[in-house]
Amino acid sequence: MLAKHIRAFSMLGFSLALAGCIHYEHQSAEGKPADQVAVIQQFDKHLTITRIDNNGTLFWLGRQNEYRLGAGTHTLQATWSIGEGRTAPLATTVSLVGGRTYGLYGEASKGRWSYDIRDVETGQSATVKAPSN
Repeated sequence: MLAKHIRAFSMLGFSLALAGCIHYEHQSAEGKPADQVAVIQQFDKHLTITRIDNNGTLFWLGRQNEYRLGAGTHTLQATWSIGEGRTAPLATTVSLVGGRTYGLYGEASKGRWSYDIRDVETGQSATVKAPSN
């Protein structure tokens, strides 16, 4: 009987985890101390990071509101949710500092959209500008 209760509780917990907000930990952050891991918090509900360094983020499992990455340079791809659909992914390269928290901010205007990753304390963008030719 105890086994049935444990199983039911486990299934309930698993279901709630899938239905609620979850975090994503990139392989670059696995096993590292907090001062070597940067956190990106999702502040715009329309945006979803779908890929980090060509690795999928399992965004289809549930609403992700936090992404943990190892310090350094990463390429992110994000989509903008429009009703039931999503836009094509938009890529950007960011340089993240370990121990810092960043925000994922988006902006849409006249049918176009963009996003930025900014330090939540300083407001400084983490986006790495592409070199001009």
